[in-house]
Amino acid sequence: MKQVLLLISLSLLITSCARKRMMERVQQYNIRTIAILPAQLEVTGNIPKKLTPEQVSEMVAKNTTFLNRALYIDLVQYVDTRLRRYSQVQFQSSERTKKLLEEKGITDSASWQMDPAELSKILGVDAVVSTKVTQNHILSNEVAMGVDVVGGILNRTVPGIGVPTGMARTSDMFVSSALVKEGYTVWSTRFTNQTDWNYPFQQSIQNVTRAIARRFPL
Repeated sequence: MKQVLLLISLSLLITSCARKRMMERVQQYNIRTIAILPAQLEVTGNIPKKLTPEQVSEMVAKNTTFLNRALYIDLVQYVDTRLRRYSQVQFQSSERTKKLLEEKGITDSASWQMDPAELSKILGVDAVVSTKVTQNHILSNEVAMGVDVVGGILNRTVPGIGVPTGMARTSDMFVSSALVKEGYTVWSTRFTNQTDWNYPFQQSIQNVTRAIARRFPL
């Protein structure tokens, strides 16, 4: 037990030191104002056939709106936590970012193709946060639930078969986020998440945006 606690303590210490070094390195870039760009949500893979193209578009639009809101809230609120109470960074409000882009006729999809340095000038900030989530569908909720149910039945009726249950994920999510100043990537992170029939997209994306906020260096 003591060895486990020691390993946990060492892990936390190493993580804390690495985060401190990253924060110190990023602070050298003198970033004081940041805009969070519209996040890109790309949906691929085995999309449920019961959904029409219109329904898929509506689903993506709804989930993208949720992603943008969750990302903004988590990044901005995280400034107020003890880990970042000394931060001098200010985030531009999402309403102002949207207004400035609309005034220039820049849609969300158009912003994904633009130079971040140009977007920083348009938005009047030192740096921008760019985020992309690719959701690769594997199974529908109904099929995934059925797989787990069948696995549970087999485990109860066939001694020693050991079929894993609760593992039938519905999609894999590949996440990338970066802080860019004057065209240079000051900080970036990449990781994966997943959804299943009992762990839907919005719950999964909340964990994604919280992870980005925890790793954010300012």
